[in-house]
Amino acid sequence: MKRLILTIVLLLVLTGVAQARVYKIGMEHWIAFSPLNVAEVKGIWKGLGVEVQVVNFSSNQKMNAALEKKDIDFALDMIGSWVGLYFEGIPLTIIGETDWSNGGDKIIVKNNYDLNKMKGTTIGIYQDGPAITYFLNQYLVQNGLKPADVNMIELPPESLTNNFIADRVKIIVNYDPEAQRAVRKGKGQVVATSAQYPGCIPEGFVARTDILANLPPDDLAKIFKGWIAAVEWTNNPKNWQEYKQILNEKTFQGDLPYSENDLKEMLNATRIHDPKTQLARNKNGGGLQTYLKNLKEFLAANGLLKKDYNPEELFNNKVIVEVLKTVN
Repeated sequence: MKRLILTIVLLLVLTGVAQARVYKIGMEHWIAFSPLNVAEVKGIWKGLGVEVQVVNFSSNQKMNAALEKKDIDFALDMIGSWVGLYFEGIPLTIIGETDWSNGGDKIIVKNNYDLNKMKGTTIGIYQDGPAITYFLNQYLVQNGLKPADVNMIELPPESLTNNFIADRVKIIVNYDPEAQRAVRKGKGQVVATSAQYPGCIPEGFVARTDILANLPPDDLAKIFKGWIAAVEWTNNPKNWQEYKQILNEKTFQGDLPYSENDLKEMLNATRIHDPKTQLARNKNGGGLQTYLKNLKEFLAANGLLKKDYNPEELFNNKVIVEVLKTVN
């Protein structure tokens, strides 16, 4: 009888382990997404009772492909990128803004390049979609141009910088750390950054709509709580030495270690929202809905709106707002 009871208990335990859901979140080598690595390494999500695996990709293209194939459940990237994938028919729902690029995205030209010759030129960009086109447009209009006046070619970040260094393309839009490398090794000059147009590149979580439909809201709430706790951890100066290690080993996995100055420079070129700011951005009528409306108007005006969308339907803020109200 004791053996039978022990067998039953063992089966129950094993069944519980087998049924434990592991949520996979995609990211790229971008320092504003590093709280994901912190939450995983420090066991923050485990402590909240949810299993999360962070998957780091070397480019937007690879991460988007994984999202399309359902290899990951969620991802963190530019909000405009999610609109672009929506245009391609991938069932996605934006579920929360987390940060801004605030100088980390850069428009870089070769030294002594004549900006008066931009019309008709080729500009290398790391992603061909609404997010980068909207950012680039801020600079183009200052020079009397619009997106249709230039030719854009998409290359992954590392390849983009390599082509700039090799002088195959004179103007690029890239983000740190590859933007830093383009300036230092490619005789590049920064003519504009995302910091000059505050909020032009908001970033945040997206979920596959089909996965979200069957996702326990409590699990999603725990994922958001883990993010918020990780952001707080990164902001504590006492954690800097350990944070540096996480950045070099996890966020920039596979890269050569970055110096302390480089890491701090990259951090200063982003704006990771505190809970108060995050609530203001994600609430009904808040900053994210305003961005989605402005983006739609820009795309429509330039013949780039491939598919109509309703900002209030594309963005489901229910869970993140509920979570943020408990911490504000």
